[in-house]
Amino acid sequence: MEKIRAGIVGFGSMGRLYADALHTFPNAEVRAVADSNPTNAEEARGRYGCQAFDDYTRMFDAGIVDLAIITLPDFLHREAVIRAAERGIHVLVEKPFATSMADADAMVAAIEKSGVRCMVEFFNRWSPPFAEAKKRVDAGELGEIVSVSAELNDTIFVPTRMLKWSSKSSPAWFLMSHIADLAFWILSKKPKAVTAFGVRKLLAQRGIDTFDLVDAHLEYPDGSSGRLSNLWVLPEGMPIVYELTMRIVGSKASIDIDTSDQEVHLVTQEKVSHPITAWGNILGQHVGHPYSMLRSMIDTVATGGQPIVSHRDGYENTKFIAAVHESLETDRKILLNW
Repeated sequence: MEKIRAGIVGFGSMGRLYADALHTFPNAEVRAVADSNPTNAEEARGRYGCQAFDDYTRMFDAGIVDLAIITLPDFLHREAVIRAAERGIHVLVEKPFATSMADADAMVAAIEKSGVRCMVEFFNRWSPPFAEAKKRVDAGELGEIVSVSAELNDTIFVPTRMLKWSSKSSPAWFLMSHIADLAFWILSKKPKAVTAFGVRKLLAQRGIDTFDLVDAHLEYPDGSSGRLSNLWVLPEGMPIVYELTMRIVGSKASIDIDTSDQEVHLVTQEKVSHPITAWGNILGQHVGHPYSMLRSMIDTVATGGQPIVSHRDGYENTKFIAAVHESLETDRKILLNW
């Protein structure tokens, strides 16, 4: 079987994560990397023996990739996705799918016109705790669902030092996109309305024009309720850079998930930390939910199947987060029409 030729657009932390894994997959290869920073492009060339480009359009036009893995900042997905689709190149794109409905509409139109496969990187669907919750909810073990609540938070390191473009995003686009997808997927239903509240304080004091916190209250057609919450100003002294929790309450049972404790507590003279063990390179194999998601997309391209998480899932996610922002801007409840 011929290897799937992957071209990575953006050689940052996620681009490196996927490239390292692809380099070990038997049915895929890193054929090329495109990054506007020539140092990054040359690093990729030396690391993987791949071709390096300073512009992704040139990489797409070279006709050397079957799959574009787009790991650009949140607000730069539109043109890369459209240009890949127009050239018949399949797409794996970071969440959020887009950061405006105009972008999402244009991306969906290009994908569906070309017929390429597109997967959106909601890799938590492959995370065992959430997959277990989905299985039990589907089996009816929780009974009638009363409420769902989820939090995904980051330390202030993320918007101040990890991301150079956080002022062009928000906790809703960067974080809530993940947990909204989980809530929609696990419960197999979507809210009829959302009311959001935000705080601008700590980041604004540092000259970063975005929210510290976004809270969203969801109302479902069946009378159940949801709450999604995200902040990215936790102290850097936290034992891990992120925390992710979920609670689902039903008439028969409830489920609590907390992925913040990674089962390893590293204690030094300065602090306690929780090294990430949910994914990584173990005995030469890349294991964990981001890599399971990546393998799924490689298999989709190889077999001509349909992505488990499609561009339509990304579109609906964008529609929801856009409604959250509309509520923040107007200070009112936003009705959702699916």
